[in-house]
Amino acid sequence: MIPLLCLALLSADWRLHDLPFTLATGEGPRKFMPGTMPGGLAAFDFDGDGLTDLFFPNGAELPSLVKSSPAFHHRLLRNLGGGRFTDATAPSGILQQGYACGAASADFDRDGRPDLLVLGVGFLHLYRNEGGGRFTLTTLPNQGRWAYAAHFADFDRDGDLDLFIVNYVRWSAAADRECRVGGQPDYCHPRFYPPSPNQLFENRAGAFFDVSQSSGIAAFPGKGMGLAVADFDANGLPDVFVTNDRELNFLFLNQGKLKFTENAFDWGVAVPADGKSPSAMGAAAFDFNRDGKPDLVYTALREETFPLYRNTGKDFADAGIPTRFAALTRSMSGWGIASADFDRDGWPDLVAARSDALSVSGAKGPQAREPLALFLNHQGQSFLLAPGFSSPARMWRWLAVADLNGDSCPDIVATALNEPAVWLENPCR
Repeated sequence: MIPLLCLALLSADWRLHDLPFTLATGEGPRKFMPGTMPGGLAAFDFDGDGLTDLFFPNGAELPSLVKSSPAFHHRLLRNLGGGRFTDATAPSGILQQGYACGAASADFDRDGRPDLLVLGVGFLHLYRNEGGGRFTLTTLPNQGRWAYAAHFADFDRDGDLDLFIVNYVRWSAAADRECRVGGQPDYCHPRFYPPSPNQLFENRAGAFFDVSQSSGIAAFPGKGMGLAVADFDANGLPDVFVTNDRELNFLFLNQGKLKFTENAFDWGVAVPADGKSPSAMGAAAFDFNRDGKPDLVYTALREETFPLYRNTGKDFADAGIPTRFAALTRSMSGWGIASADFDRDGWPDLVAARSDALSVSGAKGPQAREPLALFLNHQGQSFLLAPGFSSPARMWRWLAVADLNGDSCPDIVATALNEPAVWLENPCR
């Protein structure tokens, strides 16, 4: 049993707790590209006791991608309630292999138990939840691509959850470059690496088949970092928005029967109004003005803003300026972003994990760390930073919204490079 350590009071009652997992990136003097990219996580009740558990995938030694010490091990934490967690990794059957960047969970075989996907550099590991805290592995074919984000959804409306995989650049240790920023070693710009196509897997009675080519998805290579899934065009089928790092974003509209068309330009989300492709990262779909249509937001780096779009039903309109969200986020760098009604006023808010992509040991290291940001939604008209909300400035990467203490209020779980993951406990006023 592992107790939490309360570190700080964030506002009147928001409390930050370190969790018993530290994200190990493998960063060294030579800045191999994966070292700045990990930090995904999954929040799911794997043991069916009504409490939300946590899975943290971890990095590995670079450039070998080998988990050469326990510091690089993945961690499955069972929630015992009362702010207590216990390490359930060893008996779970989850392999300690590879450089992992993300995770996703869903009951893909419809047996009532949530399953787990772990994804990373060159692999897709799908774990079937057998109950009793045990998982069995199925490896999905991904042609050695760098899988970065994923989402389970019933794209063909046949009752089974299919799987969309977002892939990042084509990378290998042999093809890695040495780059410098301000005369010091640092992570390279994505322009130095070729794009990679995303993947779509069809679920046929619990077995997955790659339908990327026939669906039309494979025709669009990119440098994907995040995705948001929702029925953007109101045809009753889930669509997929994909953010690309310094490339045009994609909007895959679902035509039915696992066929998609790419419509980002027509819908106004391929690139912001200035025509420059930002360092697009995490994405979220949420109805910020409560008009019944899913809107879009994604994070980017400093001076790019976090673009916010209002869904008009036929395209997306820039909502960053009228809601003041662009002004709030221009000075920020962001990775993960998620939506929930944190203050329980009936309007969906946003929380962002912030930091730069460059190394803290590089020339721009002093500015690389940033605090988390909580944006409160004022009746769909504007956003403001939550008064008094603060957190340590770290290299925050990804986050999840989950009710960890069973009080029916959304909490926040966030990861940071080479720091403990944290639970931000909602005061639930």
